[in-house]
Amino acid sequence: MKKLLMLVLVVVLGISVCAGLVACNQKGDLAKVEKAGKIVVGVTDYPPMDYKNEAGEWVGFDAELAQMFAAYLGVECEIVEITWSQKVAEINAGQIDLIWNGMTASDELGQEIDFSVSYARNAQVAVVKSDSTIATKDQIKVSTIAVENKSAGDTVARNVIEAANVTGLTAQVDALNEVKAGTSQVAIVDLTMAGNVVGKGDYANLKIVEGVSYGDEIFSVGLRKGSDLKAKLDEFLKAKYEDGTMTRLVEKYGNVFINEDALK
Repeated sequence: MKKLLMLVLVVVLGISVCAGLVACNQKGDLAKVEKAGKIVVGVTDYPPMDYKNEAGEWVGFDAELAQMFAAYLGVECEIVEITWSQKVAEINAGQIDLIWNGMTASDELGQEIDFSVSYARNAQVAVVKSDSTIATKDQIKVSTIAVENKSAGDTVARNVIEAANVTGLTAQVDALNEVKAGTSQVAIVDLTMAGNVVGKGDYANLKIVEGVSYGDEIFSVGLRKGSDLKAKLDEFLKAKYEDGTMTRLVEKYGNVFINEDALK
């Protein structure tokens, strides 16, 4: 009995120590970043927030803000491409320090990571081929739908639209490509992205279904639970709103809807 009690105490103590170490590491995120001399930011190919220019460099509304935040901390900014469905695992494993990619701050995701103050608004829209006759929510519900895995569009397609035929893909651009190729009839994607690319260039033969949108979302930057980077990040985002930087970035990249109420 005594041996069993001792074993239980050792296990409990071990769990407590591990939990304490995790908490300390999260509280020391700022020191970790300063020691490394860089902050690692996870993104996906998501114009106008994050995308590569012709030189292969990451640019966009979020990419520029992330680089400015790194300079604000006095460190370098390393932007890395992640698989969106693995974002929580990557940040909690310490492979990235921030998720900065037009990310919807949902209650479900908030159970796993922390969020910065919201800096932009968004909604989900339906994208179809230009000659498509799909024009209503009822028609969308019975269509074949493409989404990015574990995205807001994924949640809308499965839980709001309750569509029977949903294909999950690695990125939002993949969902658009499915519709472009005719493999799916509808893509449920962010308004921010759709408004920037649909009807232009590679997606000239696509359109947003007029008068149809889902949800009222907010964009935030993702951090590890309890991260002490949050205070610095919130301070930075509010300062960039107040000094007009965000407005200038909207003028440069377009189709980003600043969440002014949250930043005042």
